[in-house]
Amino acid sequence: MAAAPYVDSQFWSELDAKYQIAAAWSVTGIATTRLGNELPNPTLTAAGLQVDYRFGSWIASATGYYVSIRNAQGGARTTIWLPAAALTYEVSYGPVVLSDRNRVEQLEGIPGSPGRYRNRAGADWNIPAGRQLTDVFLADEAFYDFSTDRWSRNRAMAGVQFQLAPDTRLQTFYMRQNNITGTPGRLNILGLTLQLDFG
Repeated sequence: MAAAPYVDSQFWSELDAKYQIAAAWSVTGIATTRLGNELPNPTLTAAGLQVDYRFGSWIASATGYYVSIRNAQGGARTTIWLPAAALTYEVSYGPVVLSDRNRVEQLEGIPGSPGRYRNRAGADWNIPAGRQLTDVFLADEAFYDFSTDRWSRNRAMAGVQFQLAPDTRLQTFYMRQNNITGTPGRLNILGLTLQLDFG
């Protein structure tokens, strides 16, 4: 059995299909695949559904995912049911939107069904004259594991968004992930997220 590398380069892709039910309500179908350079592939696949409710500057979200993860050493698959709830606060300063998301989730399918808290702070700058290139964004997310009672992971990212069509957006980003527990200890990630709007 080969040892998992401490550092790995990965490609993450995601498809978000959003349907606007009403002015305050939306539902989004999510499909994700992650590929590693020196790990058994795909390292992760997931499919989920998210419901969002916006009230004022707040967004309340409820999400459920089925996730398939491959062990970094042996390649064995583990299937997880991941329910999550989040509350996001947004504030605008001209073309810049600052956000803070607080999320709790549980990993059903892992022994002990551990829970964790995630805090993500972000900034999105809307380019006023942008046609294809419309946004530049930054974010940093910290993970707290209740089972180990410690901050265990951090994700820092920067990216841009392109408007491909009136109802289609593409985000591309670089992310660096550091893990205190688990392997690999560090990930260098190139990501693409395609967002489709309906309704």
